[in-house]
Amino acid sequence: MATRGSRDYDRSNETNSAFTGGRVGIGSKPKAGSKARTSRLNETYEYIHEKLIRGELEPGRKLSRRKLAEEIGVSSALVQHALNQLEKMRLVECRPQSGTYVRQLSAEEYDNLCDLRELIEPYAAARAAARITPAQIKILESSCRRFREANEPIPPDTSPSEVWRIWGELIDEERVFHGTILSAAGNDLLTSLVQSLGVLAHVRYEIAQTSLAENANQMATEEHLEILEALRAHDADAARRCMQRHLQNGRESFKKRLDSASDERTDA
Repeated sequence: MATRGSRDYDRSNETNSAFTGGRVGIGSKPKAGSKARTSRLNETYEYIHEKLIRGELEPGRKLSRRKLAEEIGVSSALVQHALNQLEKMRLVECRPQSGTYVRQLSAEEYDNLCDLRELIEPYAAARAAARITPAQIKILESSCRRFREANEPIPPDTSPSEVWRIWGELIDEERVFHGTILSAAGNDLLTSLVQSLGVLAHVRYEIAQTSLAENANQMATEEHLEILEALRAHDADAARRCMQRHLQNGRESFKKRLDSASDERTDA
């Protein structure tokens, strides 16, 4: 299985634009004396943000400002400023007298995200069918291959750290695949939606573990290929239908696992 550290991300400039946004200071014109600090703050924000949306920092984990500052090579104050921005994005939560923790995706948040995606992404897929470039098609092909490779069933005794690593890979590929399509739609407002997909990494451990053990994402692998075929054929209607079905199936499957995990906790 390929790992995130070894994968060959061949994103085009269009796809990269779908992964930007949310940086501190965007849209402002800092004074000359503050440019260096703004740059360091942006780097700090991006470093932590990327680890969060890739699932490298598991839900419920307490974040150490000192450790993050040492990893990045900045002050703890800059780390705290970045964490404040990430709290506004609902990726972390600051608990009084306790610290800052990685947030866990709630059922309500997941439903809200699904509502938004089902309204926007089928439309975006239809637009993309008429505009997608050969380079973007290649990105989708590579993403489908990596998604399939990362989606092999795991044995029951797989360690939690390995579960989170693999889950992070799958969420990462979700962002690559859907982000490329949103970018190909040619509407800059649509590309910001890919940022919200990062919250899918913030599920309870039980959901990630059972999803991987039961190979629950196999259907998603096949649906990604169906969407790709529709885009390759520049068939807007088929792209819209395939994307709609993909999102609805994913919502139903995830909701079942969420309910199951909740029932198990209640019984315990």
